[in-house]
Amino acid sequence: MQIYNSHFPAFEINLGKETYGRQRWESLYGYPIIGVAYWYSTLGNSEFLGRSNAVFPYINYPIVRNMKHELNFRLGLGLGYLTKCFDPVTNYKYLAIGSHVNAAINLMAEYRWRVAPRLQLATGIAIMHFSNGSTKTPNYGINTPSLNLAVAYRLTNENAYQNRKLLPELYKFEFDGKKSVNLNLASAVGYKDMGQEYGRTFMVYSFYGDILAPLSFKSSAGIGFDFARDQSDPYFANLRNIEIKRKMQLYRIGVSLAYQLKMSKLSYMFNTALYVSGKMAPSFGYFKFGLQYDVYDHIFATLTFRSHLARADFIGIGLGYRLPLYVYKPH
Repeated sequence: MQIYNSHFPAFEINLGKETYGRQRWESLYGYPIIGVAYWYSTLGNSEFLGRSNAVFPYINYPIVRNMKHELNFRLGLGLGYLTKCFDPVTNYKYLAIGSHVNAAINLMAEYRWRVAPRLQLATGIAIMHFSNGSTKTPNYGINTPSLNLAVAYRLTNENAYQNRKLLPELYKFEFDGKKSVNLNLASAVGYKDMGQEYGRTFMVYSFYGDILAPLSFKSSAGIGFDFARDQSDPYFANLRNIEIKRKMQLYRIGVSLAYQLKMSKLSYMFNTALYVSGKMAPSFGYFKFGLQYDVYDHIFATLTFRSHLARADFIGIGLGYRLPLYVYKPH
């Protein structure tokens, strides 16, 4: 892939809105800016890489903020479209991307300086990542680190009451200081299109659980387990002449340390795990990132992404159920 390395410009336009404490998570996270951005780049004007486009919602979390200066961290997750991708005949060296539509992940550390009541200048270091999560291979992903310069203009005058931050009552999906350990159980299904390389497609089925104890209003931590069945494993075992003595060797079972970061109905899940079973597992461990959204009482939708080191394994979509294991009695 080094033949494609180059320097090139990228352009972004975004529309953001300040939060002021309408929900408790806004005050807990320092009143972040939420918005949506469009990102575009020529990727070095290469006829093989094409052009890249991305649209992603983002949350800009303040680390340090006063009337003149801001230090923020931005996280964005959305969809990207690349005009070129791998082709076994016309673009066979382009192993980074196997599909036109991809997930787009944006991370940025940003400094802002207010030069006028409605005008800010900003600079930052960012990375833009495109990947389809191995739903279609090859899929090594594209990473574009960048040094950013920006100008931001407030469309309306600042709210005179902005400093009167609101702190609402607790909401339905929030930790109330009484409920304790929860067991989250979920199942997800994924899909791998390896037709370009092997002429086959495979399904991935997973079942997992996390036992989580709240650390604060924002976060919980605990342990987790995973049980996954990747239909590509028996295919590659046969292709590579690997002997499978028991069917159980084709099931990937893992144990993990789990951490949850919660913002009202939306949660980020982080799991660092080790395999305890699975002869075809590509490494001894894996990392799993997930999004959970509470849809009704104890039911949540989930989107999970599993990777081995820097290489994506699969993306799973599913449903889960939150089971309270113990409730502290109020004093």
